[in-house]
Formats: sequence, C-alpha cells, structure tokens
Amino acid sequence: MNAFVAELGKQLLTRWTAALLPGALFAAAGVVASVLGHRHAVDQRALAAWWDGLAAGRAGGSGASLLIDAAAFLLGAAAAGLVAQSVGVLVSWTWSLTGSGPVLRRLVARRRHRWERADVAALAAERALLADTGDTALRDRTRRAIARRAAICLVEPARPTWVGDRLHAADVRVHRGYGIDLATGWPRLWLLLPDEARSELAAAQDRCGAAGRLVGWGLLYAVLGAFWWPALVVGLVALLAARHRARLAVAVYADLAEAAVDLYGRDLALRLGLPCPDRLTREIGEQVTAIVRKDDVVPRARRAGAADRP
Repeated sequence: MNAFVAELGKQLLTRWTAALLPGALFAAAGVVASVLGHRHAVDQRALAAWWDGLAAGRAGGSGASLLIDAAAFLLGAAAAGLVAQSVGVLVSWTWSLTGSGPVLRRLVARRRHRWERADVAALAAERALLADTGDTALRDRTRRAIARRAAICLVEPARPTWVGDRLHAADVRVHRGYGIDLATGWPRLWLLLPDEARSELAAAQDRCGAAGRLVGWGLLYAVLGAFWWPALVVGLVALLAARHRARLAVAVYADLAEAAVDLYGRDLALRLGLPCPDRLTREIGEQVTAIVRKDDVVPRARRAGAADRP
C-alpha cells in the first residue's frame, strides 16, 4: 500500500508539473509583455529596472500582498494551461471532420486533386518500370513517385486535413484487407491486446494529445504577440513544431492500429466464435464486422452481390 501511495503521488506530481510549468512560462511571458511591449521588446535594461523597482516595493510591503500576487500568478498559469488543453481537445476533434461543409468540401477536393495527379504519375512510373525492370533510374523514379503519392495520403483522400486522412486511411486499409470495420471492431480488439501492445498504443495516443496541446500553446503565444512581438515568434515556432509532431504521432498511431489488426485480428474472430483455422480472410472479417455492428448490412450486401451474379 505504501508503494502504491508513493507511486500515485509521484504520478500526480509529474502530471501537475507538466501541466503547470508551461502555464507558468506563459504567465511570465505575459508579465514581460505588459512591462516591455513592442517598443522595448528586447530591452533588458528596462526589464531589470522594472524588477528592481518591484523588489524595492515588495521589500517594504506586507506578506499578504506578496501572497496575493503569487496566487494570481499561479491562477493565471493554471488558466493558460486549461485553455491550451481545451484547444488541444478541439484540435483532436477537427481530425475527425469530414468534407460535409462547403469549405471542407473544397479542402477535400483540393487534396483529392493533388493525390490524383500524384497517382497518375506513380502509375505511369510503374508501367515504365514493368517494361524495363532492369533500369535503376526507372526504379528510383517509381520509388519517388510512390513516395510523393503516399505523402499526400495512402488512399484516396476523403478528409480535409492530412492527419484526418491518415486516420481514415487506416480504417480503409483494414477494411480492404480484412473486411473489418475498424471503428466498431476496435473496442473488442483492444480487450484482447496484451499489455505491451496497449502500452505502445497508449503512448502513441498520448503523443497525439501532446501535439494538440502544443497547438494550443502556439495559439496563445501568437495572441500574446499582439502585445509583445517575441511571443509571436515563439507561437509560430510552436505551431510549426506542433504540425510536425502531430503528423508523426498520428502516423505512428495509425501504423500501430493496423499492426494490431494484422497480429490479433484472427484472435478476435476466434473469440467471437468464428472458424479461422489459418490466416484472417476478408470473408471472415466481414462476419466479424456483422457481429460487432449487430446488424445485417454485410450479409445483405453479400446476398445482393450473389443475386446479381449470373
């Protein structure tokens, strides 16, 4: 019990420090912005003079005023952290947006047009390579063309953002390969994963959340840049870093989700009572989807397909 309490206290302290420290830095930046402004944005002498005056004033003041100032600083830091976390949640929500609105549809159409052009170039390079498989230049050209297409999306884009399409691509690829609806099958598969796999997925998901929170901090610093221009520089750098970290974290998470289906999808079929003596096939995967969805969409589609065949 003592070990459990000690570990719990350690985790709480770590999480509190991780949440409060960025907020304290932002609150300090806000204080510096109010003191220096744009005119004296990097004037160290002005900042030192303000600090000396503040220290001299506090030396003759009461302890209550100092305590109030410290509490106000901590409250400001906590409020900034709460705003950044809320923005991070909002950013994570935008990753699931579809092209339903007019603006989003235009974004999807733009991404799809870029992907289609890259797809045409990749297919042309593949055909040229098949005609002359020994040409190393054609092999390199084909590899670059496929990489350019994959950099846009692994499948035909259907989301307005790269991150949203990367998550959507995992669902599409799993459905194409195994006939499993990843959205409905994932909770059941999660219960079958070993602790090591869960830990890896949870760590990847935490990195996705951290990237979203970094967007929140970048926006807060960008807003503060209206009063102190160095904060704008920090905000822009944070937003660029958040974009890179979000793409990297989501790509790892999507790869791990696909790998979980590759390695443990057969176990899911067996636990649902389906015969799967060998590897997981699309036919068995469609039965898994029908079971976890608890509807007859897949069976009706298969019956309709069988009826259409002569």
